[in-house]
Amino acid sequence: MQALLSILPEPFYSEISELWEKLENKFDVKFIQNSVPFPHFTWNVAEEYLIKDKLEYFRKGFKKVDSFVIKTSGIGVFTGDKKVLYIPIKPTEELLNYHEYIWNLCEINKTQMNEYYSPENWFPHITLAVEDIKTENIGKVVEFLADTKFKYEIKIDNISFVYREVGKELKVERSYGLDY
Repeated sequence: MQALLSILPEPFYSEISELWEKLENKFDVKFIQNSVPFPHFTWNVAEEYLIKDKLEYFRKGFKKVDSFVIKTSGIGVFTGDKKVLYIPIKPTEELLNYHEYIWNLCEINKTQMNEYYSPENWFPHITLAVEDIKTENIGKVVEFLADTKFKYEIKIDNISFVYREVGKELKVERSYGLDY
């Protein structure tokens, strides 16, 4: 698995990390911090980007993306069999344009990308809990978080290329700064 994501800067990185620890200690909700151990939001995911010299390709492509600010507020839930508890990111025109640019940058050479992240389907968010958030505990977790506003303005100044080999930890191969 390979992905492009933006890792949150401080103090938001620490705030979300501390929240993950609280959710683990209070509700045994820990999959996200063990699976993707850095607070982030995801641009797209592919089994493998079929791009020659992909690190250099991404470096050149991301020169066209400037740093920007995302705004968040509240919490949300993706429902269904696999529930996800998250902080929604306001989908501004700038963010959506960057997302489409990044999607198009990656959608070459028959790269099979996860359709959840296509421009038609993408819902930008910061994941708080996934996999171990269930019907049995989601009410208590939401109640625990209900008084927190999660009203953030976060300057995003990076896109990271990450990968995971089967059965191994997620690794950051390269982070690209957006302010050259």
